[in-house]
Amino acid sequence: MSIYGLNDLYGGGELQATGSAMIEAHEREHNLGDWRSIDERMRLAGCRLCGRLVWIVRPSGEETWRVGGNALETDCERGLGTGEERQ
Repeated sequence: MSIYGLNDLYGGGELQATGSAMIEAHEREHNLGDWRSIDERMRLAGCRLCGRLVWIVRPSGEETWRVGGNALETDCERGLGTGEERQ
């Protein structure tokens, strides 16, 4: 039987960047959905309430993951882009 830890599946830097992005988005009241892999160096997640995005990216030739996205720049506005009325 083989048991793998998170660090066996994801690099520590990727986990750290994901955690940082999730915390920053939560502090702005975003409710992030599932993370999607765009390619081996980019992941993104969208807010379930307003549709704004958060991403992590590792530029080519670099080891460090970076965090970004419009969900980290503004508070969540419920209903933006989801068809629901704002509350």
